[in-house]
Amino acid sequence: MEKNAVEKKEVPGRLLIDLVLSWSIEDVRNENLYKNQVRQIPLKFSSTTEYMTSFTYPLIEETHAGLLSSMSTLHLAPRCEISSFKQTKNFKPPKDFFYRVTLKRESGLLKNGGYEPMVGDIIALTNVRPKYKDLDRPNRPLIVAFVQKVKVNNILTILASKPILAEEQEKEKRETLYAICLINMNTNIRIWRALNSQLEGKNLDIIGKVLQPNSAADKICTSCISENNCSTTYADVRSRISSSDLNDSQKAAVLSCLETRKCNHQNTVKLIWGPPGTGKTKTVGYLLLYLLRMKCRTLTCAPTNTAVLEVTQRLLKNVTDSLEYDTYGLGDILLFGNGERMKIGDRHDLLDVFLDNRVTILYECLLSSTGWKDTLLSMITLLNEPKQQYHLYGEAANECDNPLTFVEFVQKRFKCISKRLTFFMENLYTHLPTSFISLEVVKKMIKALDLLKSLETLLCAVSATDKVLLEKVFRENVGSGLGHLRELSIVRNECLLILRSLSQKFHVPNFENKHAIKKFCLKNSCLIFCTVSSSVKVHEVKTDLELLVIDEAAQLKECESTIPLQLPGLRHAILIGDEHQLPAMVQSKISEEAEIGRSLFQRLVLIGHKKHLLNVQHRMHPSISLFPNRTFYENHILDGHNVKGRSYERRFLQGKMYGSYSFINVAHGKEEFDNSHSLKNMAEAAVASEIVSSLFKESVRTKKKIRVGIISPYKAQVFAIGEMVKKYNADSNDDFSISVRSVDGFQGGEEDVIIISTVRCNKNGIVGFLKNHQRTNVALTRARYCLWILGNEATLTKKNTIWKKLVNDAMERKCFYNFHEDKGLADPVLSLSKSLVSLSLRDESESSSTTNG
Repeated sequence: MEKNAVEKKEVPGRLLIDLVLSWSIEDVRNENLYKNQVRQIPLKFSSTTEYMTSFTYPLIEETHAGLLSSMSTLHLAPRCEISSFKQTKNFKPPKDFFYRVTLKRESGLLKNGGYEPMVGDIIALTNVRPKYKDLDRPNRPLIVAFVQKVKVNNILTILASKPILAEEQEKEKRETLYAICLINMNTNIRIWRALNSQLEGKNLDIIGKVLQPNSAADKICTSCISENNCSTTYADVRSRISSSDLNDSQKAAVLSCLETRKCNHQNTVKLIWGPPGTGKTKTVGYLLLYLLRMKCRTLTCAPTNTAVLEVTQRLLKNVTDSLEYDTYGLGDILLFGNGERMKIGDRHDLLDVFLDNRVTILYECLLSSTGWKDTLLSMITLLNEPKQQYHLYGEAANECDNPLTFVEFVQKRFKCISKRLTFFMENLYTHLPTSFISLEVVKKMIKALDLLKSLETLLCAVSATDKVLLEKVFRENVGSGLGHLRELSIVRNECLLILRSLSQKFHVPNFENKHAIKKFCLKNSCLIFCTVSSSVKVHEVKTDLELLVIDEAAQLKECESTIPLQLPGLRHAILIGDEHQLPAMVQSKISEEAEIGRSLFQRLVLIGHKKHLLNVQHRMHPSISLFPNRTFYENHILDGHNVKGRSYERRFLQGKMYGSYSFINVAHGKEEFDNSHSLKNMAEAAVASEIVSSLFKESVRTKKKIRVGIISPYKAQVFAIGEMVKKYNADSNDDFSISVRSVDGFQGGEEDVIIISTVRCNKNGIVGFLKNHQRTNVALTRARYCLWILGNEATLTKKNTIWKKLVNDAMERKCFYNFHEDKGLADPVLSLSKSLVSLSLRDESESSSTTNG
């Protein structure tokens, strides 16, 4: 039993890893390997055991599909050269093939942006860059391995599927080996551990509430309502919410969540339904602000780094606007994750709450050889006994050609110590949780900072010849008649008094290393932000949290949400999302049919769980919101006063075609595949490019800011349009911006003008995944002032899809136009069409002559 425990500690998720490493090439290529084991995930569950096990095989199938997908593009995958490898002490056949691998950095592969392995990677070890068809050659069976550890000096610890036979060859003759990246298993391993009760929390209280309808009832008990009403903190919060700029549905959602939090007698799950433009992020930002004021320990997470950064940024804006004492209070807020992936270096507004940055600064303050305590003592000593300090300096400076005078020494020494002391004080009250640094101490620090600034100014005004007078200032109180020296004496005495008080009353925590500081920050922060997958690290510090907030919860696989739901001490969960927008990405058709992509949010809605609707949208012009509101939300969403006002009517281009909402029929298009088997339509791309050109000219002429977004469901079209319009991004005109992305890339985004390119143009009316309602909803709800949809009317109306409804709706509302009605569009597009036809005929002719030849 002890051995198993050690193995689990060394390689978390070992059973799943062993399963993946056991797959042969034939197994990986077999798309139906787990077809008979994967079962439909139910809507309701009779027990937590049934709940957890229902996700097991769909998760294995998803892992298998990911590996299959990566194998098919293996020749394009990043790789790095292996310099050497040897068995570790844990190498124990027939299963534990552990190796210590050293990468060859001087090969140039890593310098040139090659592959740098990460913990959790599955890699292929090979002596060539293999193609999919020759992965498992008879003389060289494919070896895959799991990256267990990565050290800074390019050394890995890996667990291989088979022994690496090349190790037995002499070093001089050993063939070159490469590590090729296949997939990263971190998230799936974390889910696996959560499903198999291998996380430190093992708290199933919340999960027990989501198995059946109404089991997650959110009614607060009578005694807790009474206690809430008597709480002065809660009364203050209610008052602040009532006077805030939130709309009524947002206020109701925040108050409902805060009331639930106060109940200690039951576990609850609340759903906040946030359709596009209804201020979901704003609502969450206010909710978290008040949870912070109530000192409610809360974990906020989301499926992606982008979503986590957005909600953290919103909260920080609310907090910094309300801080009374500089940055005191930010120590209660913590964001953690992969700084490189988050591009945290570009997000200076988030650095003060980012864990890695906080740990580095606190280490400098508390563990460096010249840290807070030593620097504080040095300043007290200097202000108390400067003459003695100068004497010590003189002994060391006897051989100097130009030793400092007493006045110069005091000025220089004070400036040096003051700079470090200022750094320490500002960062200690910024980065320490408020439970470890009281407001009384912070007020003293801020007062001390003011006094230090005054002292530096006064000291700089002392003449180098005023040695006797300066000695007198530091030796005793100076009477009247000495001008600024008397002021210097008063300030010095006051500063000394405060610094001595700080040394006696402010006791900082003791740490051994950076890891201890990191653990301290995670255990003592009030609000923690991370991705859902990364929340596994909160389990590791075994800290009690009261409340879980999952943003973009409808975009998260339910099995992944089991990671944070099992945190120790967790009593309540709040899920914020919209099941009518994009769900989680699923790679396997088998696991997709089993509903592995379904979120907890969506399942709870399907079994009748109550959700609180944010019912006022403040983003879209009413003519833009009309169709999605009617089609996806049964007209439950109201248009806010801001979007209904005349000021929201924007005319960026002349002509009826360019009103707030229009469908522009591009009848002369042609859908075609690019090299990566993604579709593009160059006629639509040309139309989009010409519209952008006109918008750019208008922006330059009027000097008005215009933010344009172009959305297409197909990567090839995104690339084609991006190439056509990139010159407008390169221009130095700050008033104009253009963003070209896929539908998935635009979830959560918004722009002044949105142009949608639907691409599809065929006689059979095939629209592919355009018929997906969630993807369509996202695309149609990104625009503020103008939404212009490019498409082929004949193709989109051929079959009874959502797009037929949209085109018919545009016709009924007289918002349907043919692109050639704008001659500025027609001429370049028709010219392009003729060129494409000519090129196509030439290609066919060349192909024919080659065949005949």
